[in-house]
Amino acid sequence: MLQETLESELPVEVFDRLTQYLPEEDIPEEPSAEYRQRALEYVTDCISYREEIRPDSLSEHTELPEKINRVTAGGWVQYFSKYDTEHERPESDADTHEAGKYLFFTPDDVRSLENILIEQLKQRPYSMAKVPTKLGKKEDWVLCLYQEDNRYWYDLREEYHDPPGVRFRGFKTNTKTRQGEYSDRFESSQ
Repeated sequence: MLQETLESELPVEVFDRLTQYLPEEDIPEEPSAEYRQRALEYVTDCISYREEIRPDSLSEHTELPEKINRVTAGGWVQYFSKYDTEHERPESDADTHEAGKYLFFTPDDVRSLENILIEQLKQRPYSMAKVPTKLGKKEDWVLCLYQEDNRYWYDLREEYHDPPGVRFRGFKTNTKTRQGEYSDRFESSQ
């Protein structure tokens, strides 16, 4: 959308958004054709780079549900839900009351993980989901579904206990991730 706007015009509100973090001395006094062209080139380069690093098998942006936003940042493709979902299970169903992520792995196609995350973001109030932009050295593609506790562990294990090629590995707290605790399988793949 930003790219399309910049191809034909540079409205003041877009100019203000593009320049809001620049030092004052670098901000042009008014939107100009030259500045619009520079901004268009920068946005086009960013979009091209994002497309280069995003896994090929993911859905086209236009194929995603309207209420799911996808952002590529760093080494991750992140997904955020605008669905107004409520928890279907009480917090007391959790045996870990600490924020973390449910982990799914597949050696093959990251698209199968994207399909799971879309299904889950529609169904339950996860804070976000992400998949990597590139496959690790020897490790599988991973899907991380973030939540404040593990109340859906049994549901997810039941739903994804034996799908072809995808393995549900459980829930890992953010504390364990920060402490560098990884599975033996992950450690041996590095």
